[in-house]
Amino acid sequence: MGLLADPCPLSINPETLAFFVSRITVQDGTILFTYQDNQRDTAIEFWSDERHLVPVSTGMWLVYEGLPAQVRHLFLSHSATDILCFCQKRPDWLKIPGSVAFASLGLLASADQISFLKQHFVNAKVHTLFDAELTGRVTDCKVALWKSGKDAFFKVTDDLIQITYRKRKFNIPATSFSLNRFEKVVGIRSGIRTHKPKNGYCSFREQFNLI
Repeated sequence: MGLLADPCPLSINPETLAFFVSRITVQDGTILFTYQDNQRDTAIEFWSDERHLVPVSTGMWLVYEGLPAQVRHLFLSHSATDILCFCQKRPDWLKIPGSVAFASLGLLASADQISFLKQHFVNAKVHTLFDAELTGRVTDCKVALWKSGKDAFFKVTDDLIQITYRKRKFNIPATSFSLNRFEKVVGIRSGIRTHKPKNGYCSFREQFNLI
């Protein structure tokens, strides 16, 4: 893989860019991430110093090297930008390129996206990079369910997360809601590892921008 000649926004390491260079385009300091569905372009994510726009798309932005069966770790995110910012802080994940895959699902992840990825990367452990707020934490749970061919309904009421799962209702305080808490309450184990930005940041992009 080569490096980009056009200047990129912010201070992304050249080593990080090198891994993703085949799936990004840079125009006038803006990185463009093209989402695809069955090799058809469906939407574009934009990231520059001034703006960050993430699409709602049936497709996804997907990056990996080698054969899908070789992938041991699959990272999921709402945005490709968050994936780059995560890898900037954790470059160790890029040291064995054939063992990792990264997929941005857009603002609204879907069961169809997870079904495709599960069938495509049959040997991969799933990692999530969704934001630290309730939207990201609920998405963690939805992915865990979709991965097993299941689903649940989530509703925020006052300070509670109300969950309807297999005709049963559960309540979890919003302040302590997480994939781990959800799995213990409803009695499932997904094996998913969640990664959240530290020090009170909402997303890896926000953490990257403010450091």
